[in-house]
Amino acid sequence: MELNTLETVGIDSIVDVLNLSFSDYIVPLQLNSEQLEAKIVAENIKLDLSIGVFSSGKLVGFMLHAVNKLDGQLVAYNAATGVIPDYRGQGLVAKMYDYLLPKLKALGVTEMVLEVIVGNNAAIRAYEKMNYKIHRTVNCYSGPIEITNKKNVVEIKELEDFKWDAFTSLWSIEPTWQNTIQSLDNSKERCRILEAYIKNEPVGYMVYNPTSRRILQIAVAGSHRRKGVGSELVNKMLEALDPKELSMNNVDDNSLETNAFLKNLGLLNKVSQFEMKRKI
Repeated sequence: MELNTLETVGIDSIVDVLNLSFSDYIVPLQLNSEQLEAKIVAENIKLDLSIGVFSSGKLVGFMLHAVNKLDGQLVAYNAATGVIPDYRGQGLVAKMYDYLLPKLKALGVTEMVLEVIVGNNAAIRAYEKMNYKIHRTVNCYSGPIEITNKKNVVEIKELEDFKWDAFTSLWSIEPTWQNTIQSLDNSKERCRILEAYIKNEPVGYMVYNPTSRRILQIAVAGSHRRKGVGSELVNKMLEALDPKELSMNNVDDNSLETNAFLKNLGLLNKVSQFEMKRKI
């Protein structure tokens, strides 16, 4: 078997191996080529820092890695790792890391981050052996909901661009990699941006993807929470969706208000993940 980077491997080949690798996963994941290409753009995945394992020239395992500067340091994100069933149990993930680490160190990367599903104990142990430590728990919500509780307490406008200085001033938690400012800037053409106002004062916002029906970010000013602002933003989103199903991934478990809000909408926390980090 040989290891190499993925910049010369076709997207279709990566998709085939990804889907086969995750077909028997705790939460099965299936992507098409368009979805993977969108993920690569949004998450800043670098195929020259993404590693593949090849057997007789055939891709049998992979790791996708992205790199961004966060809080002044260069951070690498493991966007997906998989090995097809017939090649598991051979230590291929560790071998891919051994191949990758010198490349990341040469770039000046100082930290690595990934998410792993709570309950996937074999993967958690494997990452702990690679010096990853659990940083926080994040929850993934989804389900059908209806437009309800129309209080009309706010005016909602759709924006053409992000207002990050204003938006981040409302944050009480940091988003995970997929929903960072950089990731949303990278995929702006796929996002819709809503801002809520009371008496011309901005009091909350939401960014969502109408194709995936996923909330990417939502926040309300502290003094205006529990007054229906978030619900009205969701109602506005629902007007554009059919069927009226939505999701929000990787909500920090420490954000009691956000988790309670999503549960009150009727969404279910169907899976939780550990965000894990390690220094290099």
